[in-house]
Amino acid sequence: MKILGEALYVDSAGIRHEVEGIGNISDNVSLRSLKVEGTLSFEKISCDTIEVEGSSDGDSLTAQNFSAEGTVEVDSLNVAQIFKLEGLPKISNIAAAEVSIESQSGSIGNVKCKRIKIFHDEYSSKVRRSRIRVKSIEADTVELENCAVDVVKCQNALIGTNCAIAKLFVAGTCEVTDDSTVEEVVRT
Repeated sequence: MKILGEALYVDSAGIRHEVEGIGNISDNVSLRSLKVEGTLSFEKISCDTIEVEGSSDGDSLTAQNFSAEGTVEVDSLNVAQIFKLEGLPKISNIAAAEVSIESQSGSIGNVKCKRIKIFHDEYSSKVRRSRIRVKSIEADTVELENCAVDVVKCQNALIGTNCAIAKLFVAGTCEVTDDSTVEEVVRT
């Protein structure tokens, strides 16, 4: 592990790690908890709880819970419980129980989860914001705002403001706001 700035390392069992500044983890590391205020670069991390204020960039991240404010740029993200992001996603694959993303731009490849909510609280109906680009979403419950998605497969869908969905597969309830478009709806 390479740290530029301040770091706190509690013990060899990985009970608590904190980084303030720039952290670089180049090996496959397993930790109990990691808190970062600044920038974290990594190859592969496995951790119970990760909190990031700033940016994180890496290949593979596995966690029970992951929360971030800033930019998350990860190839593979596997979160057993809750993935929460307030900021910019640049993620290839997300697998999680629950996904909550507050943003107005970014890109996501494939998402598999039970529940997903993508929104932006500062949306104004007078000004169109940019959209988060998503290749595919597979979830039980989907709530989207400010998204452009190629394929959505779900049980229940709420397509909120400023969305463009190419293909929506839905089995249960489906609501689409007036300023969003769904090119094709397939009832399953």
